[in-house]
Amino acid sequence: MKTKHLFKAKKAITLSILAFTLSACSLQAHQKEAALLPVKSEQARAEIINIVSQSIGGKRVPIAADVFQHSSRLLLGKKAVNSPNGIKVIPSNIDAAIVFELIRQGDTCLLRRINNAQEWQLKTKRCYSLN
Repeated sequence: MKTKHLFKAKKAITLSILAFTLSACSLQAHQKEAALLPVKSEQARAEIINIVSQSIGGKRVPIAADVFQHSSRLLLGKKAVNSPNGIKVIPSNIDAAIVFELIRQGDTCLLRRINNAQEWQLKTKRCYSLN
């Protein structure tokens, strides 16, 4: 009788642990995390260039070949001008920088524009979480 009661208690504990583990996995699958692209991500880079261009009204901007390989963020802003003395001059009417972030959510790679919270799902699945 005592053995049967212990078996039921062990079974209940095991099921509770299993349920907790599954719910934690489910939550983690929906969690968004900063991500990076692996080396040789030419297709992902081409897709990112198109998305960024569309996001800023069709303007083409140069984007490095190693975009999102060292940092999860891409910063677009106007370049400071150097004076004849070599001092960087930042105009007072400079527009705020536009920031994009590469995110991984489950098996999906997303590109998010920080200042307006727009998000695009990338076709590539090759990004990896920083954590």
